[in-house]
Amino acid sequence: MKLHYLVILSVLCPALAFAQDQKLPAPPGQDGFIYFTADNASVDPISKKVNLKGNVVITQETKDKKHRVVTGEDITLDQAKTQISSAGTMTVKTADATLTGQDMSVNYTTKDFTAHNIATQYPPLRVINAKEISSKNGKEVLRGATLTCCDKPDPHYTLSVGKLSVSPEKRVFGTNAIMRLDGWPVLYVPVFWRSLESQKPFTTHVDFTQSKKIGFGVLTSTVFDPVLGFRPKLNLDYYTKSGVGIGTELMAVTTPTLQGTGEFYYIHDNASPVELGKEETNRWGVRGGYWWEMADSSDHLNNEHGALYQLQTQFRMVSDPYFNDSFFRGNPYIFMPDQQTNFSVSRQTRRSTLRVSYDQQDIYDWNKMKFIAQTRTLPEIKYMLHPVNLLGLSHRVEAGFDNTSYMEESFRRSGNARWTAEKAVRLARGFTFTPSVFYDQTVTFADPQYESKDSWVGRIGTDLNVQTETLLGTTDFGYRYTKRLSTNTVTTDQHSLDRGEERNKIYLSNYYRPSFNTYVRFETGFNLANTTTNLQTGVQRELGWEHLKSRVEPLLLEGGYNSPNGNFRFFVQDIYDLQEKNQAFITQLDFIYKRQIIGFGLNNFANHEDIASQYRTYSDRYTFTTSLGIRPNNPNWFIDGGFDFQIQDKSFTGFNKMLRVSRTFHDARLELTVRDRNQNLSFAFRVNVLCGGDPRKQRALPEDQYWYPWRSENDLRDM
Repeated sequence: MKLHYLVILSVLCPALAFAQDQKLPAPPGQDGFIYFTADNASVDPISKKVNLKGNVVITQETKDKKHRVVTGEDITLDQAKTQISSAGTMTVKTADATLTGQDMSVNYTTKDFTAHNIATQYPPLRVINAKEISSKNGKEVLRGATLTCCDKPDPHYTLSVGKLSVSPEKRVFGTNAIMRLDGWPVLYVPVFWRSLESQKPFTTHVDFTQSKKIGFGVLTSTVFDPVLGFRPKLNLDYYTKSGVGIGTELMAVTTPTLQGTGEFYYIHDNASPVELGKEETNRWGVRGGYWWEMADSSDHLNNEHGALYQLQTQFRMVSDPYFNDSFFRGNPYIFMPDQQTNFSVSRQTRRSTLRVSYDQQDIYDWNKMKFIAQTRTLPEIKYMLHPVNLLGLSHRVEAGFDNTSYMEESFRRSGNARWTAEKAVRLARGFTFTPSVFYDQTVTFADPQYESKDSWVGRIGTDLNVQTETLLGTTDFGYRYTKRLSTNTVTTDQHSLDRGEERNKIYLSNYYRPSFNTYVRFETGFNLANTTTNLQTGVQRELGWEHLKSRVEPLLLEGGYNSPNGNFRFFVQDIYDLQEKNQAFITQLDFIYKRQIIGFGLNNFANHEDIASQYRTYSDRYTFTTSLGIRPNNPNWFIDGGFDFQIQDKSFTGFNKMLRVSRTFHDARLELTVRDRNQNLSFAFRVNVLCGGDPRKQRALPEDQYWYPWRSENDLRDM
């Protein structure tokens, strides 16, 4: 509220001229009116003062039909000094706000005023009490103020400010502020700022963290109003050990044609991990992705002559594998030895699809202590002609070109074309036979293996599939065969270990879905070729017929269930090889029991080492993940915890422990998180003020979910 509304009393001054004759003017008809009532009124014509005492009520209706009412017990009007003052309490009421204070003094010419022990509003802020207030040249200063934007008569939280400067309907700025929840001090804020405009250009959120590796941190996240379809966010942080970090996020305001987000963070880390071999270094992370429907003249492919243009990108890059563990500690990927970047533009019609893309896969080189490009393709062009019927067969044509570099070597250019013909034949009810044949040819330009001359390789093959629909679900049984021809010839490759036989197998798969929320999937096969690939090393070797189980491909069994009410979710997958034994087992169970949220996960993998990233798995290592969300009968309390550990060779190792306690106060939220991950103990403290109650939650935009499934409802970032 604008406190200078007190100047409305200035229109009383013409009454002084009539007071000498003890007459009052008639209410003017066109300029509004003003009148007052009081138990006693005294007039001093010499000093031009009017004093009203006892149950004073002054009412004004302005030209624009607005009403203002002033009440008090002792009010004096001084025309000589153009001043209105009160002894004791005075209240000014308008349609928008109320001001109550003691010993008020208002100059209705300059609009300056002072008061003590006041209570007023600066929507959405409410000043419960201020020891004193003064206004000069339109700027108001409050001292010893207690304010809130809780809309309860007895507020859940308050902010005590030593000094508060106010530009009405624009902004407030305060210093030395202490925030209290239910009367308990929880936060000291040296500087406090808030916009009073109905359309705030930005909102700043503050979080506090502590980590053994990077020190105590103050994290600020400033979210701006949407600009050109994007909602920008700016991060500015300070860590006592690592230093100053800056970051930004550009989130698309979700529409039917644009979705996604991109996030970047940079810091010159003064406390780099010892694994990097440097005390300080530049560290950064980039991640996110976008999907954009650039143009559509096909009415989503309903128009035969139009086209649909789309852009899609995805990126996940860090300066070093330990970056997430230092600064994005909420991210479940503690260690990241690889990274990925891709970008594509496509044109799709009802007859064909054209796609141009860039793709790069990086791995961390432990000798060079940096990421190197494992594969880099720029560009890759793919064209596919949608199936057309010709001579009773369905024909499909695909062609492509790529320019690819491996392990940062020189780029190699190659082209590819593939023709496939197939026909679906219904043998009986529930039985469909679909045979297909194909020819594929790849050309490598300036092939270094052939004296920098062009080389080409052809492949022919078939797929004979029988699909059945029974009470046990959908079953696919068939035979696949691929023959590679010798380079630059149409004869069989007899010089390679596999004799050109890239694929020769019988396959079986079954998908059973008894209800909309339950499924079971099974896959396996039988290798008829003379070679196979070792599951651990990836090296090709000859395969004999001495042991048939060595020819049986790994058996995959997978199942999932989601209850209709969402209170129970279950997933399990197992991959088992008859000769190499169990290859992978993964299960996850989440359920709600009497309002308590419980989660349990388990995984186990066979012995394997990735040569590039040096990441290893062990068959005797079992990794467990657990989570517990306690929801007491009091709905304002939330307790979330988790404990992840590994059991290997009778040893027990806990690597991730987390406890989060939250308390909701109508329109404020207090949250404390303790996390011990990778031998790094850290804390995070957060206070969220909704400033106006639940209706503000209903105005949250879809992109407020921030596209990260591991984040909780109030998380703006990983920390």
